[in-house]
Amino acid sequence: MTTERDWERVRRVVAALPEGTWTSYGDLAELIGTGPRQVGAYMRDGDVPQAYRVLTAGGTVSEGFRWADGRTGRDVPDLLRADGVTVSAKGRADRAQRMSVYDLKLLAAELDEDDPTPDDEDDWE
Repeated sequence: MTTERDWERVRRVVAALPEGTWTSYGDLAELIGTGPRQVGAYMRDGDVPQAYRVLTAGGTVSEGFRWADGRTGRDVPDLLRADGVTVSAKGRADRAQRMSVYDLKLLAAELDEDDPTPDDEDDWE
């Protein structure tokens, strides 16, 4: 079962993606043990900074991508390019710039070191 803490981890990881990188719904899903559709719904409804940097496994904008204000993802390739991601004329992000689940786990561990939060209050005793 995915917890609020798991979703906060997704939010923090996406916000911390380095310039020139992107990741996929599936990679984030594997990071927290849920499905890509659930991650997509969270990206849509969770007001996640840089949500546009989460793409399909093939490196394209999901057909279901929507901004919180209802706009579609037509401007996503331009935003990715501005962030340093190489995007083809057909809208496919460079696979070499993808952060895999392994990369995301390393990033999450770095974020956890910078901001340690105990699993429960007993850890502080």
